[in-house]
This record gives sequence, C-alpha cells and structure tokens, in this order.
Amino acid sequence: MSHQVGEARRTEPAVRRVCLLAQLWEPGLGDLLHRNILLHLLRRAYPDATVTFVLPSAAAGRFAEFLAHHTYADLVMICPAHDDTSVASTEEFLGRLRAGAHDLCVVDPDSRTLGGSAAEQAGVARRLGFAVGYTGSAGLTDVIRLPRPVFGQPDLYDYARGLAATLGVALTGPADVLPPLPFRPEPVPPTPGPVVGLHPGGARHWNRRWPQDRYVELARRLAGTVGTILLVGDADEADELDLLRTRIGQVGPATRVRVVAGATLNTLATMLDSVDVLVGSDSAPAHLAAALRRQTVVLYGPTPTEFLWTRIYPRHHGVNHRYPCQTIRNLPRGAGTTTMPCVHACHYPYAGVDGPYPRCLSDISVDEVYQSVRARLPGQVAAGGRIRSLS
Repeated sequence: MSHQVGEARRTEPAVRRVCLLAQLWEPGLGDLLHRNILLHLLRRAYPDATVTFVLPSAAAGRFAEFLAHHTYADLVMICPAHDDTSVASTEEFLGRLRAGAHDLCVVDPDSRTLGGSAAEQAGVARRLGFAVGYTGSAGLTDVIRLPRPVFGQPDLYDYARGLAATLGVALTGPADVLPPLPFRPEPVPPTPGPVVGLHPGGARHWNRRWPQDRYVELARRLAGTVGTILLVGDADEADELDLLRTRIGQVGPATRVRVVAGATLNTLATMLDSVDVLVGSDSAPAHLAAALRRQTVVLYGPTPTEFLWTRIYPRHHGVNHRYPCQTIRNLPRGAGTTTMPCVHACHYPYAGVDGPYPRCLSDISVDEVYQSVRARLPGQVAAGGRIRSLS
C-alpha cells in the first residue's frame, strides 16, 4: 500500500518500528478513520519506519478491509479485549509485542487497559501517551500535554497538536491534521450533477437517524436543483434504501436516484468522492466524506461528539439543536433498556422507518437541512443538468 507522506522531522536512525496501542471498546468505522490521524503523524515523523496498529481481534475482524487498504499502518497486531483478564492472554500478547522489537509506541487515549506499563514490560524504549486517557501515565517515558481545550474537552485537533509537538512534526493548522483517505478510484458511469448523497442509516442498536419521511421531503424540495441523488448504506440497509428510492420517485420522478448498498469501502469512497454534498447521520459515511474533503451536512442527535472533529473537518456543517440532554456517549449493544437516559425518555434502539425517533433528531426541520444543502451546492444547473464523470 502506498502512503501519502508530508514532511518528516529529523529521523532518528534507531527508530525503525513504531506502533499505536489502541485497545478500543466497540469502535465504529469513524473511530478507526480518526486513528489515521495518529498513524499518519507517526509516518510523518518516521517515514522509513514500519508502523503497526494494535487492536482487539473483534475490531480487526470487523474492519479487515479498512485495515488492509485504507489505513496508514503497515501491519496489524491483535491484542486482548479490554475485558480479557486472562494471564495467559496477556503473556502471549506481551511476547508478540516484545518480538516486534518496537522502538516507540503511542498509547491511544481511548485504549482501555493496554498502555505504557505493558509496553514497558515488552521492552519498548520510548512510550508516548496523553495526559488524559484510560491508562494514565504509568510506564510512559513521554506524557503528552494537551493545550487548553477550546470546547471544554480535548478535540481531535488538540490530540493531534499534542502528539505532533512531541514527535517534532510541524502542523500548519487544523486543515493539516486530517490525512487524505487512501483509496483507489474506480471507473463508474457518468452521473448527472450536482450530486447529493443521502445516508439515512446508521447503527441499529442506537438510533441516531433522521426520520425517513424527512429525506423524502428533502429530495422533493431538491428536485430540479440536483441531477442525481445517491443513496448509500450497508448491506443490511438495502431494503430501506430501495423503499426510500421508491418514495422519492413518487414525489420527484424527474430526479435520478441511485442506490449503493453493501459496497466495498473502496467503491463507497469512489462514489462519495463524486458527491457535491453528503447529508446524513453521525455515522461512517460522513467521516469518509470528510476525509475525502467533500461537503457534509450532518444531523446530530443524542451524542455530544460534534465538537470532536468540527475544527479538522474543513467542509463540515452540523445541524444540531444542542438540547441539554444531548450528552450520551457509547451506549452498549445487546439486550437491555429500550429507553435513552435523556429527559425525553427517547426510544433507544432503531425500530424501523416509522419510528420512533429521538426528539433531538425529529425536531430538526426539513427546511433547516434544505437551506444547508442549497448553500453548499455549486451554481445554477443548466437545463437538463450538467454531466460529471465519476471516473
């Protein structure tokens, strides 16, 4: 895999193997995309080194395609899950980490129990970690101090600046933080433009979606302004995307609608690289589009996470009512309560296109989203639409 590399600082001859320790709990694709920031900084600092991404097996298996083709790591190493307290598992992993002969490691701030102490036991000479995080400063040789947060809590720009300063990498500003997404553009048929992408889906265990009928109304209002509406989602969302295409066709038959469901990440990246604006929930396609430098209009519900990336996504626009109870993070999967811990007692898992939906999302009007999309579209469309080649 080829890597796009920026300037490198003075390379220390002894640094030939570096790793990122990230024992994450139930990460999504967006979470791994953000780790490209840390991996890319390691590559900028040590362009000749082998970079290893250390992850639990569940994440490595679920995102194998991403790890193989769309990350800045050369290798992936499996570590025990955060709740695996087996001495045998720990010793086996430490043996593999020791055999890797890493000269330097960075401890991810969300790494649950795997940190500097384990790296010290494995003989990693230089061990970097943040002043905030799950594992603390134990075993670290360099504690990364963060600047005073703008938003009350550190965002991704703060983390990147802290690591870059420790590594000796110069950052010119927020736009220099998010690395380009590694992917190989694929040939696709010409598509009338402008192209607006819609991603109405997201994780089913936790509903962070805008109601489907709002997407239908948004498409109706955009008819005549856009040439193509691109509906994207994973394979499990194919039936709902087909339903949405049918409903859009009933209210705006002149608009061309295409569905991309269950495509490879490389195909999805190719398609998203063609859109003028992507509209959707706080989910993986929005982060992919941001890494591709596309315009995004993201609809925020229960989570308070918009602040994490708003400074490093140069073409991002959030639609967010910022209700006081929008403070929920990392709701668990599996059986349990069906009610969110919010003042409106909103329904927790996704039940279907007919709802119910969280109040903070259902209160977002079509007009708010429509105005945000129109403001980010290119100029007036010529009669019949202009043709944009996606190849």
